This record gives sequence, C-alpha cells and structure tokens, in this order.
Amino acid sequence: MHEFKIDVTLDASLPFVFAAFHEPEYLSEWFAPGDCSVTQLMIDFKEGGRYRIKMMDPSGIEMSLTGEYVTILANEQLSFSWAWEDDMEESVMTSVDIHFEKTEEGNIRLVLIQQGFLNKQECDQHNYAWMSCLEKLAVLATKKKSFN
Repeated sequence: MHEFKIDVTLDASLPFVFAAFHEPEYLSEWFAPGDCSVTQLMIDFKEGGRYRIKMMDPSGIEMSLTGEYVTILANEQLSFSWAWEDDMEESVMTSVDIHFEKTEEGNIRLVLIQQGFLNKQECDQHNYAWMSCLEKLAVLATKKKSFN
C-alpha cells in the first residue's frame, strides 16, 4: 500500500481552515485541482455522514468523489474515506486524515495523510492534486483574512 503526507502552514485562522474543509461556500472555491472546478456539493457533515463532490475539468469531463466522515474533532482533526465513482483507478477506497494545529506564530499547520493506494502512480497523482488544491486554499485564506 502507498501513502503520502503533506505538511503545510497556512496564514489563516484555525476556525476558517477547518470550516474550509466542510462548508460548501468555501469548498466550492478551492477543492478541485488545477483548472478544474467544483460543480456540485452534497455534504452531511457529521461522523458517519456522507459527502459527494462533483468536479469538472476545462474540457467538460466530470469526476465524482464520494466518501464518509469517520472522525470530526472541530479545529483539530478530520478523517474521511475517499473513492472516485468512475472506478478508473485500481484503488477503490483510500482514507484521508487531516490534523489542524495553531502554531506559536499564529499560523495554521495542516498535516494531511492519504493512504491505501495500490500503486505509486495513483499516490503521486493525488499528492500533486492535493498540493494544487491547498495552494488555492492558501489564496482563499489570504483573501478571507484581508476581509476580517
């Protein structure tokens, strides 16, 4: 099994960063890599609740992501299952675990681990996509911070 870990620091408030992972108004702005966009969000944000996120790439191809929330500790931890509905990948289901921590400098340290990939290529693709999304989140956080 393959996994990756991303450890980033965001210049944002902890409540905002945590909310950005489940509030539709924020998710729709950053939760699609590169030039892709979020076209539909269905979220039942509670432990055992399910989510479904549809994305579209610039050529019009849609992808649907689905899963279930496993652990929700407000402003601390978020864990959920992750599966693409198209079954184009070998890995049917992976898991995502995210830890949120306020640093001494007042920034937010976000540590994300996704595991359960059957091959390195899928693992690397998801790592790259998450980095692209987190860059968008950093930009969104900066915009929101300037309005607060």
